[in-house]
Amino acid sequence: MALPLALPSWHLIVQAIISGLLIGCIYALIALGLALIWGVMEVVNFAHGEFLMIAGYLACFLFALYGIDPVLSAFLGFVVAGLIGLAVQKGIIEKVLGSPPIVTILVTFSILLILRYGALAAFGPEVTTTHPWYGVKSIYLGSIAIPLVGLIYAGASLAATGALYVFLTKTYTGIALRATAQNRIAAQLQGVDVKKMYTLAFAIGTALTGFAGGLLASFYYIYPEVGARFCALSFVIVVLGGFGSLPGAFIGGLIIGVAEEVAAVFIPPVMKDVVAFIIFILILLFKPTGLFGGRAS
Repeated sequence: MALPLALPSWHLIVQAIISGLLIGCIYALIALGLALIWGVMEVVNFAHGEFLMIAGYLACFLFALYGIDPVLSAFLGFVVAGLIGLAVQKGIIEKVLGSPPIVTILVTFSILLILRYGALAAFGPEVTTTHPWYGVKSIYLGSIAIPLVGLIYAGASLAATGALYVFLTKTYTGIALRATAQNRIAAQLQGVDVKKMYTLAFAIGTALTGFAGGLLASFYYIYPEVGARFCALSFVIVVLGGFGSLPGAFIGGLIIGVAEEVAAVFIPPVMKDVVAFIIFILILLFKPTGLFGGRAS
């Protein structure tokens, strides 16, 4: 006689939702960088995840050599990834802007291969990570355990997101970036240096994912191909939120985070990314403009 299927307890569901919101903050931060680059430049950056990988390795090395906390290293990751992004934009991407989309796709994919397999040659295929003191600590609300590392990386992600919001809405340069995303010809007529905005958007976009890479090292393994998963999820999130919509990327990150963690309660956790790609296909079929379709805003 078949045994009845046991449903998970509500405690487990609540735990999964909390975990999903925490990891969703990291997803959102990475996706914000991708959405900003697309919204301003209309460039699909396939190498986006590799900047995360570089910053992740930087955080691991600083922790191993000097004991520097990965959350602090994330700020250096922000700077390093932004500077590399600036060099890539000025040295390569700028040269192919205005070309057919397939050209920029192939260029960014080539950058992906160079960075990924350069890291593989330099560091080998082994995984590395950090072990900060708060990595095994939790805060308990009754039977619900909230990992301290999750609160820290989610709080840092939200702070970075808030800083981006203030920059885009309260500064002249940020408003110029948004104007370029909405109508670059009108922005040029108002005296905005569109090429400079392109460079700034690419640098900020890569810097944000670099910041996320440093945070990621506090709880996740870093290896040469680590950026692949997070870049793929970022594309799902950006499509879900609406290509170029920054609020959509943020909310989409939280939705995908919760969807994956709740799904992992019912299916093998190794399959949870399947849920994200099912959502991706459904969005493309029924609402290809996403939840908040629009430009960077």
